[in-house]
Amino acid sequence: MIIPRPLRKGDTIGVTAPSFGVTDQTDIARFSNGVSKLNELGYDVRCTPDVFPEDPEKICAPAEQRVDEFVSLLNDDSVGCIIAAKGGDYQIDMLPIMDWDAVEKNPKWIQGYSDNTVLLFKITAEHDIATVYGSNFGDFGMEPWHRSVSENLQFLGGDLRTQRSFEYHEAGFKDRSSGLEPISEDERTIWRSTSRDVSFQGRLIGGCMDVLEWYHHSNKADVGGFIDRYSSEGIVWFMETYDMTEERVRRMFRGMKKDGWLEGASGFVFGRPLFYTGNDYADVISEELSELEVPLVFDADVGHKAPRMVFANGLPARFDIKSGACTLTYQ
Repeated sequence: MIIPRPLRKGDTIGVTAPSFGVTDQTDIARFSNGVSKLNELGYDVRCTPDVFPEDPEKICAPAEQRVDEFVSLLNDDSVGCIIAAKGGDYQIDMLPIMDWDAVEKNPKWIQGYSDNTVLLFKITAEHDIATVYGSNFGDFGMEPWHRSVSENLQFLGGDLRTQRSFEYHEAGFKDRSSGLEPISEDERTIWRSTSRDVSFQGRLIGGCMDVLEWYHHSNKADVGGFIDRYSSEGIVWFMETYDMTEERVRRMFRGMKKDGWLEGASGFVFGRPLFYTGNDYADVISEELSELEVPLVFDADVGHKAPRMVFANGLPARFDIKSGACTLTYQ
């Protein structure tokens, strides 16, 4: 597994829009504040043109432009890491024309969540380069920073190996008035485990289930190679969903089991679902995965309901769940 070098003071943080760009004025204000805060900490920030589309009706740039601007950040030696502007749709359009040689020749921390699973998952599973499933760039513009944002930057800089789960989380997306609003502490966070207090470890891999489902039925990612390389260490899958139904969740897991995607699994960590519909989310998944006889953990700090811990695809990690809280340690 190739682990990108740490982000250093003086590096450029590249921001690009592999999915949607930013057109809402509150989001633009949030981005501007994020740039200012990172500048104050000693980092330059470079936003590619697709981040701020000239035509607000065309929030997603053409695939060729998105690929060119993403690759331009990879090829720029001054860029220490790349963070996605937002999630969205249509990132799969980049896959057939992506310059995978540039990805392999210039391994850098690449970070985002939601639709950014398209690139992150494939880069780690197929090209054996670690990636970060974590905040999109907008989180760096909140005022003040939540602990999750500070720790995210520490991780990218190589200064964070252990992270503790957060006490509260948002119930869902929030409307903003200034654009700088911090994370709302709507509900107390309790990590639920089918094994109560439990510890397990393995290589992390995963992302947004909406994308993982597409990868499974389209056969556009070589997961088998990742499993062959790391199943002896154990593999910890982390997943969360934007908008899936019970039927899709059941069908996805049945197909993954049948096709060997879950071989070598030592545990599963599931984030809080956003727009899931159906019977109880945890009960449905527990039924589908019960035969694997490994720990299943729910309501984790990963995905669409902030705050977000740093889940690094490809790294060996240990989860210690105790009394509804988690300590995540990268080994």
